[in-house]
Amino acid sequence: MKESPGRGVYRRFLGLLPEDMRRRFGHEMEAVFEFRLREAGGSPLRMADVWARAVIDVAGHAIALRFDERGAHPMHTDSIIQDVRYALRGVRKSPGLAALAILTLALGIGASTATFSIVEGVLLQKLPYEEPDRLVLVWPEVNANKSMALLAEERVPSLDAVSGISAWTLTLTGAGQPLEIVGLKVSSNYFDILGVQPRLGRMFRPEEELPGAAGVVVLSHDLWVTAFGADPTVLDRTIELGGAEYERRRVIGVMPPGVDEFIEDVDLWIPLEGDPALGLQADRSWYVNYRVARLAPGATIERATAEVREYAAFVRSEVPGIISAEEAEVATVQAVGDYLTRDVRASIWIALGTVGMVLLIGCFNVANLLLARGERRMRDFAVRAALGADRFRVTRMLLTEAGILGIAGGALGVLTAFALVRLVVGQAPENLPGIGSVYVSPVVLAFAVGITVFATLAAGVIPSWRAGRVDALASLGGGTRGGAGRDRGRLTPVLVGTQIALAVVVTIGSGLMLRSLSSLMAIDPGIEGEGVMAFKPVPPSTAYPDGEAYRAYYREVNDAIGALPFVESVGGIHLLPGRLNNWSFPTFPEGFVVEADEPTPSVNFRAVRGDYFDVTGMRLLRGRAPSDSDREGTEPIVVVNETFASSFWPEADPIGKTLRLFSADGAPYRVVGLVADVHQHGREMEPLAEMYFSHEQVPWNQMSLWVLARVRPSEGGPEAYAAALRDAVWSIDPDVPVTGMAHMSDVLVETTRGTRFITLLLGTFGALALVLCAVGVFGVTAYASGRRTAEFGVRLALGSSRGSILRSAVGRSLVPVGVGLAIGLVAAVASSRLLESALFGVSASDPTTFVGVAFILVATAACAALVPAWLSTRVDPAEVLTGD
Repeated sequence: MKESPGRGVYRRFLGLLPEDMRRRFGHEMEAVFEFRLREAGGSPLRMADVWARAVIDVAGHAIALRFDERGAHPMHTDSIIQDVRYALRGVRKSPGLAALAILTLALGIGASTATFSIVEGVLLQKLPYEEPDRLVLVWPEVNANKSMALLAEERVPSLDAVSGISAWTLTLTGAGQPLEIVGLKVSSNYFDILGVQPRLGRMFRPEEELPGAAGVVVLSHDLWVTAFGADPTVLDRTIELGGAEYERRRVIGVMPPGVDEFIEDVDLWIPLEGDPALGLQADRSWYVNYRVARLAPGATIERATAEVREYAAFVRSEVPGIISAEEAEVATVQAVGDYLTRDVRASIWIALGTVGMVLLIGCFNVANLLLARGERRMRDFAVRAALGADRFRVTRMLLTEAGILGIAGGALGVLTAFALVRLVVGQAPENLPGIGSVYVSPVVLAFAVGITVFATLAAGVIPSWRAGRVDALASLGGGTRGGAGRDRGRLTPVLVGTQIALAVVVTIGSGLMLRSLSSLMAIDPGIEGEGVMAFKPVPPSTAYPDGEAYRAYYREVNDAIGALPFVESVGGIHLLPGRLNNWSFPTFPEGFVVEADEPTPSVNFRAVRGDYFDVTGMRLLRGRAPSDSDREGTEPIVVVNETFASSFWPEADPIGKTLRLFSADGAPYRVVGLVADVHQHGREMEPLAEMYFSHEQVPWNQMSLWVLARVRPSEGGPEAYAAALRDAVWSIDPDVPVTGMAHMSDVLVETTRGTRFITLLLGTFGALALVLCAVGVFGVTAYASGRRTAEFGVRLALGSSRGSILRSAVGRSLVPVGVGLAIGLVAAVASSRLLESALFGVSASDPTTFVGVAFILVATAACAALVPAWLSTRVDPAEVLTGD
């Protein structure tokens, strides 16, 4: 079997052990290590754990055995106390260096711990269900009817059971103030699939899925507490629930905490009704958003995916025109956890890897600082060696000092992590699964302890190893010109070059995300959100039982809002721009022929009221907008956008054309206007074909609207008018809940929050890496220039100019910078590909970003090297030559 690269690295690391032990046990240790690496299965965290254990194990045995070879007793209490006292005295003598080392470690450890908190809370947290790894979503990107959802259970043997899921926005009344809530319609086996039991009452029964028998509801724990005061007698209570077909429903159960976070935050569950006698073609319930299932024993996701594609092909053959061939070919089964984090998983892992590089940069920085300090103490070490001190005693003293700095840096890092976690959670997208429960958990604290140990070893081993090799005679006789000095000269450029290479990778990633965010924000969404307030009155169906009552209510709301003195215009739409929810219906444009085997076009549907286009600044290109005078009984009209017109009538004037919904025999709607495209769901999504209908003419009885009001400027901003807007709505009906009050500018910016979140993380790490590199180059240049003070004095006495000496000092410091920059650019070209899925409008190999980062790093390093080099050239040659 071919040897793994990891085994080769581990074999070299075993060189720390005595030769006799390597000869007797080395092969077995390598085999065990390689076995553990294979057992890790490629998991980054498990592999890191294997390496950490290996390093600590070998290092611990190496130190203990080396001491035993010399008759030392490393665990002797008096010896340990002496080492600690010596280390503390050394820290007190160099408070600036100690503070810088502790702060550097604290920033690296704090940032790493905070990032791991996100990984642990979002990506590694187990869902609160029975065997959550067996829970899957079946073909999650395609809507279905109930018959199609349940057919998956029959035709996919790898699935034990399947439940349809349909999300609805509902209005709860009869439990205090009316509330807008989220309900899921689910099959009766839904909770069995999840493997959860109710806290109170019972779950749904199969017969409650039948039409006319489903007047029951199960409450979430949070709704039970907030709306019903955790009343244990809530069972059998009747509640009013508008928008769910059965307005009056009986509470039969309450679920435990955590169950309500599946797919999305849910307030209650309702049976997904359907007639089992209906087939795929006759079933009109095309509102099943997801299908959740549990894998059968022994089944795999790969096998289930192959079976689901066969099932998709069958559905397409049974109901031509429902789905495309491409959709059937890419049908998949996905683990629920993977699906929920699909948009952020890669970015969060990248962030953890990036902050790991920042931590390494910090460790190398501290190592350089300790090396520089150790060089100044070389004579002290030489005296100890001349008096008979074992070199490993010197090593142990320096490791103790590094340990004290590491413990202090780790403690401060944990405190920093608590603050960073609060900051990160506040900036994260609200729909990021598990982000609300992210905290510094015991697992995270254990991670912090682990990286503190790693940081301490990484920062302290090299300086202590080098100090242990001090040549007593050379140091006492010739200062620091012995072999140790040459070692220091070789080590420092390597450490600095490595820092620069890591910083290049981190900073280029940050630069790409910043460029991506800039490109995203430069896109005009087509909607003017500044000065527009949006809110949603939700009239309960019990008080407004039919479509006319609903429409009359919104007429009154528009009139009341429009009469306010600070309101310039008012309109409404049933789906607020900037949100991902969508309505899309089969559409039959006049004269458009659907190709054989292709599905009927499904076009986005919008219902608008009042001066919606004027309020939002949408450009009406031709014709007119829908108005409230387009009512029931008048000619049905519609306005389409540019993408619709170019897709279906590319060479014809859309004005006067007709279209029909759901079937070619439906009522015709005449096109009376053409509007510009808008980015309805976010700047990163290309505009889709859209239709705008008059709210007065929509065929649904109860369709609630978002009301948008353009207001005059105010010192307190548009939000200052929120209370007056609510009062105007409640003047019509005080029992109608008003939800979602927001400034439209904030709503539109919210669509970029995911990109801004990842950019914030990587941008912060990039800035931190840049600062740490500047500190490292400054410290190294200061040390190197300090060592060359005598040389500078001699050269000045012999007539060299200060400028030439300055160029020499800075040039020597920038050599490792140039090498590290070249290596880092090569590494960045490869690693930046990992960011491709998160980038928008910029290539992963964007030359502007690469050149810009290279320039910034070189300029930062040059400035950091220039100051100490300039100070070292200010010496007086006479003082240097006389030794004063």
